[in-house]
Amino acid sequence: MPATKPAPPIDLAGRLALRPIEAAEALGISERKLRQLLPGLPHVRLDGVVVLPVDQLRKWLAERAETQRSRVDSAVEEILADLSK
Repeated sequence: MPATKPAPPIDLAGRLALRPIEAAEALGISERKLRQLLPGLPHVRLDGVVVLPVDQLRKWLAERAETQRSRVDSAVEEILADLSK
């Protein structure tokens, strides 16, 4: 059985929005996981078709990363404060 060629990378620069399978690939998660996260993700339904706007998806991801970074920084500061007591 011949090996299948991997799909070419998605060109996000030229896209306004992604279908769920494309967004999942761009985020590096499964489509199933993306669908679980979908209620909290920026998305639009166009005649029953779900699309995720690229710019809003980037912003959503950056906000989540910043929130996690802040939580980690706070935890580290708390641990260091406890150690210096």
